[in-house]
Amino acid sequence: MSASYTPRGKYFEQFAIGDTAQSAGRTITESDIVAFAGLTGDHSQIHTNAEYARSTPFGQRIAHGLLGLSVGVGLLVQVGFIEAPSSPFAS
Repeated sequence: MSASYTPRGKYFEQFAIGDTAQSAGRTITESDIVAFAGLTGDHSQIHTNAEYARSTPFGQRIAHGLLGLSVGVGLLVQVGFIEAPSSPFAS
């Protein structure tokens, strides 16, 4: 039995200026930040210490930049904007 694979993604050259897509919404929660800090080992005070973060220009804890980037990539995959045009698992 062979599996059929139809790629949904695009090569870079296939994107045109002005292309748009709409993804689902995604709220970054406190538990996301805590989990990401634990996963990466980045326990910087701006991310994990509410008292310290209050004294910064942000006024509160902020999400890791790479957490935001990672969530953004996940949303792009869900929309189908980026997915491997071919799969090594397709037969």
